[in-house]
Amino acid sequence: MSLVEGWEGILSALEIQRKKYGGTSIGDSVGLAVTGKGFRFPDDATARSIVANFEKSVASIKKRRALIEIVQDRLQKNFSQDDASEKYREIAQTSVEALWQLNESALRYAERYISKIESARKSKAQEEEAAEEDAVRATRSFG
Repeated sequence: MSLVEGWEGILSALEIQRKKYGGTSIGDSVGLAVTGKGFRFPDDATARSIVANFEKSVASIKKRRALIEIVQDRLQKNFSQDDASEKYREIAQTSVEALWQLNESALRYAERYISKIESARKSKAQEEEAAEEDAVRATRSFG
């Protein structure tokens, strides 16, 4: 299972939308989406689709975490009493720990991205709802 499996499609879709509708590249802060200064989603369906892709990535990352933790557990056991084997085991443990940390970083990133998109969606929905309410009030005051 590739560490970046699934991300290529997500990033490609985001970049296509960015080019089509404007905004910043995916490498820029996603926080700009919330303030309306950066990446903009053309519609709620697109935002939901992007969230769904990230949710699939989160599920994949969590499966990868479980596999990494199995490897970590097995590396806790002694393979042999000789010094060379012990050094190899320690090197492997260090490498797998680095992989685990990278995986956790990817998980946090995906979860934060989902949160920011959802926050931007909710903010936009609230703005649209308030605009509709203002329009209804304005119509009532004239009618």
